[in-house]
Amino acid sequence: MLWVEKYRPRTIKDVIAEKSIIERVVIWAKKWEEGIPQKPLLFGGPPGVGKTSLALALANTFSWEVVELNASDQRNWHIIRRIVGESIFTETISDEGEFLSSKKGRLKLIILDEVDNIHKKEDIGGESALIKLLKRKPRQPMILTANDPFKLSAELRNLCEFIQFKRLSTKQIIKVLERICALEGIIADKKALDAIAKNSGGDLRAAINDLQAVAEGRGEIRVSDVVIAKRTQESDVFKVMQKIFKTLNPNVYGEAMLLDESPEDLIVWIEENIPLEYRGEDLIRAYSIISRADMFLGRVRRRQFYRLWKYASYLMTVGVQQCKDRPRGGFTKYQRPKIWQMLTQSKERREKLLKILKKIGKESHMSTRKALTEMFCYLLFLLRNSDLKVASSIATFYDFSDDELMFLINDDKRVKEIREFIRKRRRREVEKEEEVEKEIEERLKKEIKKEDVKKEKKKRKKPKEKAEKKGVTLEDFFG
Repeated sequence: MLWVEKYRPRTIKDVIAEKSIIERVVIWAKKWEEGIPQKPLLFGGPPGVGKTSLALALANTFSWEVVELNASDQRNWHIIRRIVGESIFTETISDEGEFLSSKKGRLKLIILDEVDNIHKKEDIGGESALIKLLKRKPRQPMILTANDPFKLSAELRNLCEFIQFKRLSTKQIIKVLERICALEGIIADKKALDAIAKNSGGDLRAAINDLQAVAEGRGEIRVSDVVIAKRTQESDVFKVMQKIFKTLNPNVYGEAMLLDESPEDLIVWIEENIPLEYRGEDLIRAYSIISRADMFLGRVRRRQFYRLWKYASYLMTVGVQQCKDRPRGGFTKYQRPKIWQMLTQSKERREKLLKILKKIGKESHMSTRKALTEMFCYLLFLLRNSDLKVASSIATFYDFSDDELMFLINDDKRVKEIREFIRKRRRREVEKEEEVEKEIEERLKKEIKKEDVKKEKKKRKKPKEKAEKKGVTLEDFFG
């Protein structure tokens, strides 16, 4: 049995994590126990820091049932809707057949592992299906984990309570390794455990796997044994960039293969940062080589011949690296690809435009397409160039928000003027309404007074008439 599973934390007390993280998770779970539904938790952080282990330990601590979908499962919209959807909106039955009522605190925890690898395409739609389910406010606790939470859409992140996990320190990892060695009856040199912990790069799972590999068939572990079994830790993209631009070591190709980045993403990183390091002939050669790498990637996309990835990867790493005459020193602040930011911004713009067109179409009784072709440009011109009275009337009629007006007009001063005009007009309308109400009240008071006066007069006349009637006799009448 793998030691990673054998010594996985069973309860929340066994989990190695920051105290603040444990406290937040326990408070979250206790609120569910009290019958107060909470937003799903999103655990974000690098692999091997205990995200899934904490989720499972939490379920064991509170005696919750567990429904888990991990990275090996297919997570399209059918699976999300059928398994996750049914789990978060229904009661559950234990493995023994006992009915577990959520009203009595008998809950089940839904764990969706590595959601950053979930399908995002419209035809598969795993993420969109998950967003729809979360908007319906699940009746069961749910924990999502992601190695890179910022690959998720902002909408999905906002529907969850985000908790950031950091890589574990060497001391924390050594403490766990010592406990495992004690339970397995292995005598371990502290320097050997220190070497394993440092080599893991903060990944506890990797450290435990390394320890098991070293200890296989041994009752004692020395430093020399660790050197033999030394593993290559997962590299960070910025470290690979440094190896490409600052050294001439061709081993960078092997390290790039360990990245959690596809060649299509890695080439964008390298292309973005070439101008920061190379000048003149070096710059020309680097772009020439990276263009050839891009040709191989294009053939992969067209022919689905993924064996060409290795040629593209070798060109974009070792090829670009060997363009320079000598290693370059100094510090360079590498940048994230701007094209991804541009694509995100353009997507946000499209979504805002679609929302505006839907408002125009709804109020003008036309389709969104017709609103774009026939009304949009006309309204845009009026909002930007007409007097404030007309512009404010349009903004009020279509109920445009400040962000939407800024998107349409692109002039902060003009937006403020329109908003101020609308406020003043509304204030005048309110004042007029108040004046009309006062006038109506005064008229009512006058009418009430008139009615009261009439009633008083009638009351005074009636006694006289009665008195007069009482004063006439037959003798008076006949003379």
